[in-house]
Amino acid sequence: MKRTNEHIIAGVPCLKIDSYLPHRGTILLYHGWGSHVRDYQFFGSMISDWGYRVIIPELPHHGERGNLVYYDKGILQQYFWPVVIQAVEEAGSIVAEILNADSPIGIIGNSAGGFIAGGVSASNLDVKSTVIMNASCAWLRSEEIFRENDGRSPMSALEVGNIMKYDPLFNINFSDDQALLLLHGREDTTISIESQRYFMERMSGKGNQKSLKFVEYEGVNHQITLGMLQEAKEWLEKHV
Repeated sequence: MKRTNEHIIAGVPCLKIDSYLPHRGTILLYHGWGSHVRDYQFFGSMISDWGYRVIIPELPHHGERGNLVYYDKGILQQYFWPVVIQAVEEAGSIVAEILNADSPIGIIGNSAGGFIAGGVSASNLDVKSTVIMNASCAWLRSEEIFRENDGRSPMSALEVGNIMKYDPLFNINFSDDQALLLLHGREDTTISIESQRYFMERMSGKGNQKSLKFVEYEGVNHQITLGMLQEAKEWLEKHV
């Protein structure tokens, strides 16, 4: 029988969903900006039906960890990268604790959670497979686009350095043991698909290309589709 419980893992509040099937591994599921773990319970339950234990970590300043006026433009600009980077840093301890009890590990992230999933994948070789929905693995390029759209000034050298430290584009090291699937709507008005295309251009000819796949969805904005879920399921079955 499926069990859903709240847990503290490596000091981070998480929602844990155990599959009623013999599980083939654990999936970390990262929610988006302005959401919280309970918003992703249905998504996590679906993944558990694929035969995985699912752990949904709460993002900093979300849920029981605090509250922000999430869609205030100034708040978003001030907190987005600190939240993403802190979650990536915390993920290392979460993965280490999970590894003591279970293996292998995969990650799925959507929107802000997709940025986090990319950062974790780039910095942790224990993560076997990553699925990123409606986000970017070229963080600096994505921030440039954010600023161009908002009419803001370019980043300072300090801001560039802080983002580059975890930017997957500068840190990812593909191997036969890791796999990365990128899923994105072409009409996404929240996270431009251009930064993900930029990432793929820079990755061309590098590493094991069988472990890297990018799928664009025509007519899709910033949302998760059934096609994305099917693609994710097939990818995890192959790579976790």
